[in-house]
Amino acid sequence: MVYWAHMSTEKNMEEIVSLAKRRGFIYPGSDIYGGLSGTWDYGPLDVALKRNIMALWWKLFVDEREDMYGVDAAILMNQKVWQASGHVDTFNDPLVEDLETKQRFRADHLLKMLAIRLMV
Repeated sequence: MVYWAHMSTEKNMEEIVSLAKRRGFIYPGSDIYGGLSGTWDYGPLDVALKRNIMALWWKLFVDEREDMYGVDAAILMNQKVWQASGHVDTFNDPLVEDLETKQRFRADHLLKMLAIRLMV
């Protein structure tokens, strides 16, 4: 049954992506030159949406808090940075194992799949 919920999620995502492409929100990366798998370019509406979301996030989590400071840093960093920040030693991605199928699922993904299944 979890497999069914996952398939429904994939179908919904395909429909959302298809709509976003038709409406000009996103385009496959380098589409006019044959495309580049897994990359997307933003259309004019999505650029505006992305900027509005970023501005609201910045306002709520940086500007309106006295204990936060904004930085713009690279995601790709020397491993020592990730170690110093605690991401390497304290990172935990709990898994749940299906005793019948022996498949493992990330706990947060399993909760999402179950929530979708319960809503349908």
